[in-house]
Amino acid sequence: MRDDLTFAERMHRDLRDVRWPEPAEIRARARRRSRRTAVAAAIAVLAVTSLSAVAVGGRDGAVAPLTSWADWRMFQPEPEPEPEPSGQAEIPQEALLESADVGVPSNVRLGDTGLGEPVQVDPLLEICAEGRGLSGQQTVSRYSRSQTLIQKDMPDQAWSSGAPVLTQDVYRVARGASTRFFSGLDRIVTACAGWTEVAPRQWGLGTGTVSVAHTWRAVERDFAGDEAVLLRHALSQPVDVATGKPLDRQFPSETRMVVRVGDLVTVIVPAPGLGVDGPNIAGSTSDAELLELGRTAARRLCVAANPSC
Repeated sequence: MRDDLTFAERMHRDLRDVRWPEPAEIRARARRRSRRTAVAAAIAVLAVTSLSAVAVGGRDGAVAPLTSWADWRMFQPEPEPEPEPSGQAEIPQEALLESADVGVPSNVRLGDTGLGEPVQVDPLLEICAEGRGLSGQQTVSRYSRSQTLIQKDMPDQAWSSGAPVLTQDVYRVARGASTRFFSGLDRIVTACAGWTEVAPRQWGLGTGTVSVAHTWRAVERDFAGDEAVLLRHALSQPVDVATGKPLDRQFPSETRMVVRVGDLVTVIVPAPGLGVDGPNIAGSTSDAELLELGRTAARRLCVAANPSC
């Protein structure tokens, strides 16, 4: 019995030194082995077919050579799929801005998480991109987390009025897609530098079709994180399509910040106005203060980015 125990102890000790491959590595090896088997089988079939053709046609019989890339590629293994990046996956709450970071008081936070969500900078910009034939360039995230900071008179009462302070979305995208995201965004902003929207609108007690010109431009770049851009969206005075006359209505400009740290991309939208008691963070607040908010957001993202800061 003691010999059996000694043998078992030696086996247990030896097994501790064995390196077991990770599940992802096992799956990758299995895929490569399956492709090699398929390629070998295809080549074997090709060889048999070639010999049969020669036997039937005699010495002068010949098999048509593989003259095109498509003919040759059918016998080649498919490229390895891009592995998922190692490191953190889900996005913790700590990676988002806090109320104290914004400089405007808020007492309610609404949040949500998601999987496979498209990275959305501006819904109107996406409509323009679709009209310009650029809708296929949208980046889809692996994980996402969003929040809306609200200033409410009575935060414990669901019916009480409140003013939005800021919305923020954080997306974790696949390796490589994060670095390509900003170049795609630049193409869309350039294509939509001047875009006219014609749509029905509610004015007072009636409804009419109006025309509004939209303009997006990059105000500042690379002020935070690995990449960053401060976008400003301006709207012209609306024009009544039926009469051709401008309407007595002005729209405030909208400011959005997009910041990337590693594989994380965040979109921050300060509220255009916060009522009588609050400052206008997108108007009265200077661009310098907005840029500093973007730097703060980049520092927050460092706790969850791959690679870490």
